[in-house]
Amino acid sequence: MEIVFRRTRLRAIAERLLAALALFVGVPAVQAAALPQPASVAFWYADQPPLPELSQFDWAVVEPGHMTQADVKTLRALGSQPFAYVSVGEFDGNKADIAKAGLTKAVTPIRNDSWNSQVMDLTSPAWREHLLGRAKALEAQGYAGLFLDTLDSFQLLPEGSREAQRAGLASLLREMHKRQPTFKLFFNRGFEVLPELDGVPAAVAFESLYAGWDAAAKRYRPVPESDRKWLLSELEPLRAKGIPLVAIDYLPPERIEEARKLAKRLRDEGYVPFISTPELDSMGISNVEVQPRRIALVYDPREGDLTENAGHTLLGGLIEYLGYRIDYLSADALPEHRFSGLYAGIITWMGSGPPEDSSVFDRWLTKRLDENVPVAFFASLPTENRLLLKRLGLTLAPPPGLQTLTIATQDKTLIGAFEAPVQPRSRELSAVSVLPQGPKPALSLTGKNGQTFVPVAVGKWGGMALAPYLLESNNERSRWILDPFAFLQASLRLPEQPRPDTTTENGRRIATVHIDGDGFPSRAEVRGSPYAGKQVLDEFIRPNPFLTSVSIIEGEISPHGMSPFLAKELEPLARALFADPKVEVATHTFSHPFFMQPEKAKDDEDFHPEYGLKMAIPGYDKIDFRREIIGSRDYINQKLTTPEKPVKMVFWPGDALPSAETIKLAYDAGLKNVNGASTMLTKAKPSLTGLNPLLRPTEGGLQYYAPIINENVYTNLWKGPYYGFRDLIETFELTDSPRRLRGLHLYYHFYSSTKQASIKAMEDIYAYMRGQHPISLWMSDYLDRLHGLYQSSLARTADGGWQIRGMDGLRTVRLDPQMGWPDLMRSQGVAGVRDLPQGRYVALSSDRALLFLRPDRDSHPALEEANLPLVDWRYLDDKRVSFSFAGQIDLTFSVRSASACQVEVDGKRFAGKASAGLWTFQLPMKQVSNGQLVCQ
Repeated sequence: MEIVFRRTRLRAIAERLLAALALFVGVPAVQAAALPQPASVAFWYADQPPLPELSQFDWAVVEPGHMTQADVKTLRALGSQPFAYVSVGEFDGNKADIAKAGLTKAVTPIRNDSWNSQVMDLTSPAWREHLLGRAKALEAQGYAGLFLDTLDSFQLLPEGSREAQRAGLASLLREMHKRQPTFKLFFNRGFEVLPELDGVPAAVAFESLYAGWDAAAKRYRPVPESDRKWLLSELEPLRAKGIPLVAIDYLPPERIEEARKLAKRLRDEGYVPFISTPELDSMGISNVEVQPRRIALVYDPREGDLTENAGHTLLGGLIEYLGYRIDYLSADALPEHRFSGLYAGIITWMGSGPPEDSSVFDRWLTKRLDENVPVAFFASLPTENRLLLKRLGLTLAPPPGLQTLTIATQDKTLIGAFEAPVQPRSRELSAVSVLPQGPKPALSLTGKNGQTFVPVAVGKWGGMALAPYLLESNNERSRWILDPFAFLQASLRLPEQPRPDTTTENGRRIATVHIDGDGFPSRAEVRGSPYAGKQVLDEFIRPNPFLTSVSIIEGEISPHGMSPFLAKELEPLARALFADPKVEVATHTFSHPFFMQPEKAKDDEDFHPEYGLKMAIPGYDKIDFRREIIGSRDYINQKLTTPEKPVKMVFWPGDALPSAETIKLAYDAGLKNVNGASTMLTKAKPSLTGLNPLLRPTEGGLQYYAPIINENVYTNLWKGPYYGFRDLIETFELTDSPRRLRGLHLYYHFYSSTKQASIKAMEDIYAYMRGQHPISLWMSDYLDRLHGLYQSSLARTADGGWQIRGMDGLRTVRLDPQMGWPDLMRSQGVAGVRDLPQGRYVALSSDRALLFLRPDRDSHPALEEANLPLVDWRYLDDKRVSFSFAGQIDLTFSVRSASACQVEVDGKRFAGKASAGLWTFQLPMKQVSNGQLVCQ
């Protein structure tokens, strides 16, 4: 039978072997805990292993050369056991590679030139020690075990030497298990030695029981009955010994229904299935099936940085609301691995037509269409390839020029009835029309010569929404003509599935407060003219029940700053502020750079630095970001706060667009980050074009944008009106109805406490927030929720559940009402649900959960809402729940129950207050461990 594994790896394994040799010696081996038999297994041999999705599988086999040690640690933390691919019988590489590895004396005369690999001598001490050393290094790197391939390559050798090689293989594997008894050895076949290796294999994989791959003909094929009978005869002794058996079969992505049926058949026959493509570079189906929640957004770097791309600024926040992670891809650096099973869809927003290397892009796009991954084109078509356009059912004509157009067809569920009406316009219109079997027009217009133009259409492959029928814009405002939600849903065929939600926790809208350090030394225009830092503490922070994340600018406060003579007064005020129990500590840098990438900013033709590049601090002439971030962190830690309450975050200053290198610098310094973007909706400008994304991925790590912009924008750059920030209340309202798009996020500077008008606006904002009864979170904790939006993954289990992993701090998924209600007794890590007009918000008690749904509301006691983060919620039986909460204020929570409930904590009983089927408890404690809810 053909062995596919070793012939499908996508990078020369010689690189990985040499990398493994470079692993430093002396690192204590990570002791793997005893693993249960895997319920699901995945294989991913391509670059860029998708860690969140791989975490859905109990075991994940990866190429170690594609994983950093941090990746291995992350995969384990997310809930999967990573296995490193190791070729036992062959070395992949040429003579120079072999010599560099010191294995010249360990080779046999047999070479597999087709795969650039050398069959190795399994009796050679050098080869054996090489493999044993590699096993030790990989365990130290954090792997749970090895996936051992090419176990039968010795059969390529002359028949007279095979027995010695077979015996050498068996002794090698016994020795590997003896040296690392908790390190799992996952065999790819190895039938020749398995009978004498009892207790050594943790599992055995085999290929092509029903659906195989013909490597020579490069086609999928059913497995002949004779091959299957032989394979079953080899498997039966292993089954009798209770060894887990992993069946890998191969089917193309477009035969997904067949793959699901085959996985069920293998499962019913007692195997752990994995159905994938022969390259093992796509999400396969095991006893779980990953539900794609990534969307790839392709942009053209010729049109500017990602932060300037309309797809990022206009669509990013909307896609995040729909519960998806966005992978932003530059059109000149597109990944080649398969997208099917991993991506829910692809979006392009390129206003300049085809990218620079259009032929490469066209081939990439064709492959994605071959995989049946939906594609949505925004703004303009990124291809002029006639064959590709014909496949899409589209055709291009010369530009229409300026002419009068009339609307021929209009689907108002998709366009023209959202924020702005359709006004026939020919300026910027592309002459695109559809072929007879092409996509269905959602908007078509007719010209003076009877020519038809179709700028908006939806078809089997996806859809397009082209200029000028996306947005209505002028210098003052912009509005969506297209309904972006409806169009995304229709063109990408987005399914119903739980949506990770960052707006709500435990049924309550999330509230955060964070303060940029600007204006701390300013004087408030109130009696006594206190410093703004004191005014904020006394009038905003202390009187209100909200946790507040506060930063200062070192250059404003310290003796090394702009006003060293004020340091003796300002530093004690900063210490008092940071000592408040409702305050957590952040830095707003040393000199407050106004441009986080100053050299790049200087190249902009509109560069007009009204205030220069930074604060004018004597002796500090050139911006040094280590000094800005690490230096200011150290100053605050040493002078203004205590070791128990160190700096946790950097609040980006100025344009708040740091480079990837600067973001990495912050992470390396142990600091989370926030600020950037400019989300703002008001009654004067209510359009969702004002909703920016929450996340900006960079090579240096995630940048977390401010969820809602600060008062600087509402007050016209603090030029007035100073009461303008009161419009933030309108933003709170418009981002809560009809959709809850944001929590209550108050973000301001110290100078908001200096003007009578701004003080009154702040009082009104705080009063509004108090009246909403939100759950208050530190900004640092909220960032963990945002990370969960980026990292989390979903999968369907064989019995119909939703497996949720990688949520980090995020504890809510939102359901569309037609999906039903949580089944509390079947689910795990699910505490309850709150049904609101904006959605059905399911409260989770863990970063991973198993959610089962039912058509009607579950009558078991369920958490309705709470004012503190939930730590644990476990159903002991039909009427009893063990729970834990942890926060900074006294606990209040409500439970929905048809019968009377009471709470017991540390031997004390608390009665609930009943109202409309809810039992509300108020406990005089901020931390509750192992409380018990009893409902009779």
